[in-house]
Amino acid sequence: MGVVKRAVIFGGAPVSMADLPAELPPYALCVCADAGLRAAQQLGIQPDFVVGDFDSLGSVPAGGNVVTYPAEKDDTDLLLAARYAVAQGCRELVFYGALGGRLDHTIANLQMLRLLADADTAGILIDAGHRVTLQRGGMWNSRQVYRKPQTGKWYLSLFAMTPVCEGITSAGVAYPLEHGTLRASYPLGVSNEILGEQAEISVEKGDLLVVQAKNV
Repeated sequence: MGVVKRAVIFGGAPVSMADLPAELPPYALCVCADAGLRAAQQLGIQPDFVVGDFDSLGSVPAGGNVVTYPAEKDDTDLLLAARYAVAQGCRELVFYGALGGRLDHTIANLQMLRLLADADTAGILIDAGHRVTLQRGGMWNSRQVYRKPQTGKWYLSLFAMTPVCEGITSAGVAYPLEHGTLRASYPLGVSNEILGEQAEISVEKGDLLVVQAKNV
């Protein structure tokens, strides 16, 4: 089985070195959405592709790898960047600068994870205190392993992104489930904890949002 092609995508929310791993995967495509270009440049990263309406950046950057869209459009700049990465064959997209900042943009980015799942693509939203992804029942990612971060106290929360998520099994956590059910109308899965080095979560039906959050 070949290596899954990955993309690293920078959005416009604040990004710091603390958000990033020690190094980016050498085979990852790097895409910037609008003001995400500023964050990448501040971190010394040169993107492969830049896209957006550039209202946040304030000007259209120069370069042959830049594509400009009008401000009046259906897709957010980050979604445009994600669509480009998927079109290039990437099946794992890691987003920095997609959490925090404007609440409406954060919610849009959480919804984007479902759109990516429709394209058989995993999306991961990361900042210094969060790691957010989506599991879809019946797909290749219906069973996942989540590792406990090495520093600080982190919580593991599960939220139903569809009206109902069924057949949820979670092991290696303080409050395990065995073929349980979560509903979008009740946050039963909030503030769990990984007990050992890792936890395993599977879901049979529905879209399950998995949030690792650092205690502050």
